[in-house]
Amino acid sequence: MKLLHALARLCTGITLLASAQAFALPTPLATWNFNGTLAAAEAGAPALTAIDPLGANAFVTDMVFGVSQTVYQFNGNALPANQQAGLSVSTNGLLTAPNAYTVDMIFKFNVDNGSWKSILNASDRTSDNAFYVSPGNKLQVYPVADGPSTFTFGDYHRISLTNNGAGHVTAYFDGIFQFDLLTTVMDFSTYGAANPDHLLTFFADNLFDGGQGEFVSGSVAQIRLYDGELSGGDVGELPNGSLPEPGTLLLVGLSLTALARARRLRL
Repeated sequence: MKLLHALARLCTGITLLASAQAFALPTPLATWNFNGTLAAAEAGAPALTAIDPLGANAFVTDMVFGVSQTVYQFNGNALPANQQAGLSVSTNGLLTAPNAYTVDMIFKFNVDNGSWKSILNASDRTSDNAFYVSPGNKLQVYPVADGPSTFTFGDYHRISLTNNGAGHVTAYFDGIFQFDLLTTVMDFSTYGAANPDHLLTFFADNLFDGGQGEFVSGSVAQIRLYDGELSGGDVGELPNGSLPEPGTLLLVGLSLTALARARRLRL
């Protein structure tokens, strides 16, 4: 009997925790978990488009923060630039304000190329100005400024970028604040007709302008896209990877509680 009471209390706690998470955590517009597909977890959200000129990208199993899961490898050559690999997605019709968004991603780069490593650009690969790991292995929105934390290779990191849509960009490294900038580098409107679909491009560097070849192969475990600029507190509370949906936890909790009560009545 005591065991059943304890189980019921535990299930109630799980239910309350799930409900609290449902209210506390911001809701993404799209979540890409790379569990064998480039489709988003949310109904109606767009799938990612693969940039895979060599046909070498693949879903594989890897350890991400101590958990075995499926990830998406992007494999290409730094030069020529049209042999780089990555992903892209159109944000047209998704964002309340066209330039205001937050991207939260878990990925690794395989090696340090001693140069720049492209993370994200808003120019449809037409400009060298973008979000990078710098030659000094710091996060940087080029050409503005970089942050203090050191990016390591062969390790997964959670990298987040927020943009308020009015020239204010903030970056976080594993949930830790890196820099707060006044720049329009990550605004779609900066590039005008060069990016009519408001594409976000992940990992593949620019095909035009200077500074081509700033690319490293790697793997991505998750990408989340949010509407507007998340606060530092919001970014810090985001989970490192896929967790059971709060609704799933709620159902499990209620089911176990009901089972415990039924067994208590029989006893």
